Amino acid sequence: MKDFFKTDRFRQWFAIFSAGAAIILFYFFIKNFPGLIGALERFSGIVRPFILGLVMAYLLCPVYNLVVRESYPFLKRHTRTGRQALTVARVLATIASLLVMIGVIVAFSYLIIPQVVKSIVALVEVVPRRVDMLTTQLREFLEVEGHQEIAAKLEEFLNNGTETIIAWAETKVLPGVGNLMSVVSTRVISTIRTVLDLLIGILICVYFLNGKEKFRAKIKQIIAAHCSRATANEIYNFGNYANHTFGGMINGKIIDSLIIGIICFIAMSVMKLPYAVLVSTIIGVTNIIPFFGPFIGAIPSAILIFVMNPIQALYFLIMVFVLQQLDGNVIGPRILGGQVGLSSFWVMFAIIVGGGLFGIIGMLIGVPVFAIISYYFDRYIKKRLDDRGCTTDPYNYIDFNKYDIDKNEVRSKKTGGF
Repeated sequence: MKDFFKTDRFRQWFAIFSAGAAIILFYFFIKNFPGLIGALERFSGIVRPFILGLVMAYLLCPVYNLVVRESYPFLKRHTRTGRQALTVARVLATIASLLVMIGVIVAFSYLIIPQVVKSIVALVEVVPRRVDMLTTQLREFLEVEGHQEIAAKLEEFLNNGTETIIAWAETKVLPGVGNLMSVVSTRVISTIRTVLDLLIGILICVYFLNGKEKFRAKIKQIIAAHCSRATANEIYNFGNYANHTFGGMINGKIIDSLIIGIICFIAMSVMKLPYAVLVSTIIGVTNIIPFFGPFIGAIPSAILIFVMNPIQALYFLIMVFVLQQLDGNVIGPRILGGQVGLSSFWVMFAIIVGGGLFGIIGMLIGVPVFAIISYYFDRYIKKRLDDRGCTTDPYNYIDFNKYDIDKNEVRSKKTGGF
């Protein structure tokens, strides 16, 4: 009987059974996909405080580690034991990390909220005047050019449009005011829940910052208990590489975006462009998203400035273009260095796929995730090539025969590429 399980016939039947089971499972997965999505959303809502806490702890880790590292030697000289010194250093690091987070939130709110209110008030005051001015100028131009009929049609169209908007407000908007309280109450409950999640997240952040060494030790224990030494080392190396890639990318982009926001504010102040604080904050925040971030921030900002002054909107777009060239060719490479190691094409691919699957969060983490996948895929390909006795240099697989060009003539001396 034991020999039967080693026969080719058994392997064929087992392969057929496995394929059939996989097809059935895939069918039930597709059939219940909406239910699975709903379950995942409910689960994500439950664990949201933990996700917030872990994200905050990860971002605050450099501050926490810096304070512990710098304060421990001093405290060790003024306490009885190293354990007491470490405890006090951790308390100081926790306080410093929370102060940094609160300071960022307060500063961001102080910059954004007054500017948003001011911008909305200005738009409410300016837009009707701009529309009337544009309508008057267009009517006068048509009358001067001898197109009185078109001018009359334009005025009739505007009057009908105004009447349509008023009728829509009376029939659609006003009857719905009765549901306003339910909408407001839902939003209030959602806001309260978000605040509670944030407070719980802060507590989880504190616990994680002070216990991350214990968590890491427990994970290493579990890995060592179930894996060989070589496999465990591979897992540790993967964790270190992923942490290096994510940390370098995220922290580097935050610093880079902060510098870009400051430069944008200085340039807008010198050029006397409106909404300097608000627009600079938008440009700095959206710049965290690689590749598409500058466009995401520049387009609404340009529209906002265009309402006030169309010529200044053109100056702003030129300034943003120059600023992004400076960031892409000078500031970004110096700060980020080779943290990602992806070409522009794969960066764009990772952002589009990540954004399509997970929205803004996917656009933020898509690049480092794809960088990790690309790194280990390249390692796998190189290992397979080594096993087959093939060269691992990609340059040897490139040819320019269709151009009648010798590739050695155009090879870069610095990088070995083109």
